[in-house]
Amino acid sequence: MENILAKHKATWEKKKILRVIYEEWYKKIISDLSNTTGKTVELGAGSGNFKDYMPEVISADIDKCDWLDMCFDAHKMPFEDDSLANIVMIDVLHHLYNPVQFLNEAHRVLKKRGRVIMLEPFPSPFSLQIYKRFHPEPFIFDVDYFSKTDIQEKDPWDSNQAIPYLIFFKNADKFEKDFSEKFDIAKKEKLSFILYPASGGFENKSMIPDFMITPFRIIEKTLKPLRSFLAFRCYIVLEKVG
Repeated sequence: MENILAKHKATWEKKKILRVIYEEWYKKIISDLSNTTGKTVELGAGSGNFKDYMPEVISADIDKCDWLDMCFDAHKMPFEDDSLANIVMIDVLHHLYNPVQFLNEAHRVLKKRGRVIMLEPFPSPFSLQIYKRFHPEPFIFDVDYFSKTDIQEKDPWDSNQAIPYLIFFKNADKFEKDFSEKFDIAKKEKLSFILYPASGGFENKSMIPDFMITPFRIIEKTLKPLRSFLAFRCYIVLEKVG
């Protein structure tokens, strides 16, 4: 895993368009952090780029890397009850083998009004076709994580990109039933329409030269009314009920 993350670090340094996209996401996350005093932990910190924008964050991943602060499984976090102010996670929830267990664990370690801030894939009619053609991670829709009992641990790189959609959109009523006394949904947004797919992510080449980044950002803003049909990402902010 460290070899993959080291490769991602190198890609980060080379691709300006990735840095532009993620910097905007990082600023959005920082603006939505809880005002509760306490530590902020980034789960699945990977190549550690968020720490460049928030040096005080505790960077963590399931595998040990020299540039990260901690190593642990998100399903069993090594923190005391009611001890954290924020949990930040980018492209992490859809890699967890038991996302419902994680949400309960997040509730345990967060202080009242503490927040979980997540940025995840979203299967809009347009993005789903692009994901299927160019992205190796699957969308598996016929899973009910709220009632599933035969859940087994798996390789952390295995994933189901449909998990965020299933929990917060398709089965939103079940989330409300199970977690309404634990979390409020402070934000639930769909975003990222053309700039992110044009970047090629960490695995593929960018489809546009750097001088086209600004025009594409302008086009991105004009497409917001069509986000339900075009969005590649969803942004979820949960706040622990006080």
